Amino acid sequence: MSKRGLKRREFLSAAATLAGASAVAPPSAGDSAAGVVSVSHPYPIPSRNASYKATVPDTLDLTERARLGLNGLTGTLDWGEIPEFYFRVTLAPPQMGHDSLSHCACGPKYFEAFPMLRAMTGSDLNADVEARYNQYMLSSLGEDGLFYTRITAKRPWDRTSPEDYANIYGQGRMIRAMLAHYFVDRNPEWMRRLEKLVNKLREIAVYKDDYIYFPTSPGYGDIFSYPKSGWKITELHRGPQQTMADLPDHTMGIPMYLGGTLLPLVRYAEAAGDEKALDLAGKLARFLLKPDSAWIPDGYAKGVTPAEHGQFRGHLHAHTMTLRGILAYGVATNDTGIKAFARDGYEFARTMGIGRLGWFAEYTGKHSHETCGLGNMIALGIQLSEAGVGDYWDDVDGYVRNHLVEGQFTDLASLRSLNSSLSAEQEKMLERSVGTFAGWGTPVALSTVLMNCCMANGSQALYYPWASTVRYSNGSVRVNLPLNRASPWLDVDSYLPYEGKVVLHSKQANRVLVRIPSWVDRHALKCDVDGQACMPPFAGNYLVLDAVRENSSITLTFPIREEPERFVLDDYGHKGSQILRTYTYHFTFRGSTAVKVVSDAPGPNLYDGIKPAAVPTYAAYKDREPFRKPSAPMKTVERHSTEARILSW
Repeated sequence: MSKRGLKRREFLSAAATLAGASAVAPPSAGDSAAGVVSVSHPYPIPSRNASYKATVPDTLDLTERARLGLNGLTGTLDWGEIPEFYFRVTLAPPQMGHDSLSHCACGPKYFEAFPMLRAMTGSDLNADVEARYNQYMLSSLGEDGLFYTRITAKRPWDRTSPEDYANIYGQGRMIRAMLAHYFVDRNPEWMRRLEKLVNKLREIAVYKDDYIYFPTSPGYGDIFSYPKSGWKITELHRGPQQTMADLPDHTMGIPMYLGGTLLPLVRYAEAAGDEKALDLAGKLARFLLKPDSAWIPDGYAKGVTPAEHGQFRGHLHAHTMTLRGILAYGVATNDTGIKAFARDGYEFARTMGIGRLGWFAEYTGKHSHETCGLGNMIALGIQLSEAGVGDYWDDVDGYVRNHLVEGQFTDLASLRSLNSSLSAEQEKMLERSVGTFAGWGTPVALSTVLMNCCMANGSQALYYPWASTVRYSNGSVRVNLPLNRASPWLDVDSYLPYEGKVVLHSKQANRVLVRIPSWVDRHALKCDVDGQACMPPFAGNYLVLDAVRENSSITLTFPIREEPERFVLDDYGHKGSQILRTYTYHFTFRGSTAVKVVSDAPGPNLYDGIKPAAVPTYAAYKDREPFRKPSAPMKTVERHSTEARILSW
């Protein structure tokens, strides 16, 4: 198989390659590929000559988090004959298991995350494990183009359908996954497969008035799934036998399973220049924008029509997924009203938790966060800002520096300490779990019961700000976030939160625009270029430096101070209607970074997002006291620089 990408015959024979592979043993410690069938990469690993040594501040580096994420992604795949991901992983005691429905909707999320993390890191960690997974995903594409979940004896964990089925949300995620690979290797076979899948979605959609929807067939896999033999019903609702799809306020079903398909259709239409696909997306958008599809009905708040402002109750991840699609469609068609709807919905969602921290309730009023929802909020903040619909870069910076990275399990010793004893097999499971993301948790305690949709979405959420920190166009570089980043055009060294200092190393930039966070006192801001003091003009929130020379260093310094802030959260439980308890949290921030937390929550903060029984938790924000020191530690690292820009999200 060519390292330049899949040729057509190789692409079509991926299923046969996988079918011929026997069950394999997991890699042994110290050898990431031991015992794994050797398969060439289905996309090129970025060139190693784009890597170099540099001495940099030892502060948040999303590339390092992505390397850990690769361990978590590959580690939570089944290394046996059927390489699906393990949806449910527990860390105390260590266990990994499949469930019946997650692959159909979430399997492609891993498929999309891999090229993102490879682009960030240049790493080939467990690449053969990933290659088997990628081939398995390709083998799941049917002759009609859809991504099918197979009902076979080799998948005994799924007996939810008498035949193969194609989940509608899973189709959207498969579109995004194949687009991600296409943007890395530009192999036209990806686009041929994508066109076939989108055409089949157009064929099976139910058309009514000026909109479309996809029905749900009870007894055939997850909700909103298409049986391979065809729809059994075409009505949206099916009467008294209730599922998530039928809840009166649609807290998850419609906005997740149908709304999650809108963004992929728009991204495909943009990449392929396919007007028919954009028209299909428009019909789906019109359905999703209907007041009774996903939004709070009128009368919820006096003087406000919530359904016209993206306001919702219920599942945050589902509704913000719909908002991402609505925003993408509004930008693609330059529809001002639709863009404003997405902005209003984002700002409403930001009130559902602790916005400055990036902790958002999984369900309205629930004292539990879900990493998937945070990933959507990061994407929305970035794309609203880049579309000129608002300036939410400070939001994004806070989300990333706080609950995104705190939600990643990075310390093997801490994971071991949660267990009184470990077998050799359990020890290996913990090693494989380093780099995973929490499924649930309070602002200060992460559940050790994981749901690995969050593993994939958390990994992708690392890519979004990494890719957006530095943007290049026609000789100009725009620095949107004060995060460490190596790029072909300019490198960013961030000393935050220890010091108010950011250093930019120009490579191929004639003009540099660097956004100054809103918490910075502009009167105290200092700038020098190659040691010469200057004060360039502002354009909005961006400092503008013209006539920048190659290899110039731009140093920005400013005071950074600590700010205490108090947050109060009411807990209504899971879909409850009465307050069970009120929690108070006291955080201290340096810039966007939380450096201290005091909570009135009792005991060890035992929490489980599903089971009523308590489980051990992994403490969040416990190691941040060093961030209060006045100078940043330094380290020498190998930096990786790539031009890869993946536009699937």
